[in-house]
Amino acid sequence: MFIHRLPSFVPSIFPSLIWDKKADAKENQVYFTFDDGPSPEITNFVLDELDKFQAKATFFCIGKNMRQYPEIAQSIHVAGHSLGNHTMNHVNAWKVSHEDYIANKMACDLVFSELNIPSIGFRPPYGRVNPALIKKSSEIGPIYMWSLLTGDYNSSLSHSSIIDHCLKNIQAGSIVVFHDSQKAFPHLKVILPQFLAYCHDKGFQLSAL
Repeated sequence: MFIHRLPSFVPSIFPSLIWDKKADAKENQVYFTFDDGPSPEITNFVLDELDKFQAKATFFCIGKNMRQYPEIAQSIHVAGHSLGNHTMNHVNAWKVSHEDYIANKMACDLVFSELNIPSIGFRPPYGRVNPALIKKSSEIGPIYMWSLLTGDYNSSLSHSSIIDHCLKNIQAGSIVVFHDSQKAFPHLKVILPQFLAYCHDKGFQLSAL
């Protein structure tokens, strides 16, 4: 069974990580986030869909993709969305040393600097962190996790199951994860318009982190 919403006790175990924005959500704000881009066709699709609803979002970008498609990274920024660090190569914190992991994260920071795009913080790939990363989180900057994981990358899920399990759990302050990647696109192109329409109908304001 795919877990779209983490048990409520998990954020309390790791309080230094940002799981939602309920404490300071204003005007029914909800936060859509997109991981693993930028990717030409897919990120452009996302930007077009967001624009239809005058929605803002946050893109946690892989450094090598930003370097390969700098014009798309710039188009995200110019459109008023925020961007964050998702490591240079989508590295797994459980499979490398802390030193190598931080070096990979810093390499992505350098790409942001080269493109003169501000980063709002960091999201660890796979949501995987290690004790050293949590201990050093205050030095790294904001580390964003999530309230709802759509699972758009999971081919074993159906469009309808993602929609049914996630929409009923969206509330003010929710941080929702999508992916602007080739793997997720079969789901994303179907579910994103429906998520946007649902939030619009419910009076949620879609904002960037």
